[in-house]
Amino acid sequence: MVTVPDEVKERVLSYIKHQAAKSAPALRDVVQHGHDQVTGLLAGMSDEQAGFKPSAEEWSVFQVLQHAAEAGRRTARGCIALAAGGELNKIERVGQIRNEPFTSLGQARAALDAGHQELLDFVDSLSSETNVEATLDHPFFGPLNCREWAAFQRIHDGDHAGQIEQITSAVGYPA
Repeated sequence: MVTVPDEVKERVLSYIKHQAAKSAPALRDVVQHGHDQVTGLLAGMSDEQAGFKPSAEEWSVFQVLQHAAEAGRRTARGCIALAAGGELNKIERVGQIRNEPFTSLGQARAALDAGHQELLDFVDSLSSETNVEATLDHPFFGPLNCREWAAFQRIHDGDHAGQIEQITSAVGYPA
């Protein structure tokens, strides 16, 4: 089980809340930055490289992108549900978006971009009337409202960008 030290939790939660309080265009930029961080690492990568696993226990880039695409879409749909009043049972049941593993970067990028666009559409729809009272617990950072979940996506993408960087610098990564 992954644990996050309290000082890291506090720092990340402070960042999330700071970013979530920004205007919708500024929050959009935050969300876009995280996505760009991940997709920028895919430039010039082959399908063979994306399928490489540093070890049997570690993920390939395809697996990281699978998770990131599913999480992005769940976050977008969760934000929409929270803003509409927080039908939490519907958020929790979003589940996996795609069950088959990716076999090409084109396929992975399309799924990643689709979830990202859903989240951007949500952020673009934010107004002073958006419900920010409804929350859904994050396993590490506690209750987050729809704006905070959108800002969290930047953290999530950045974490997985780092994971992709580790994979591409691992011994045995295909040239």
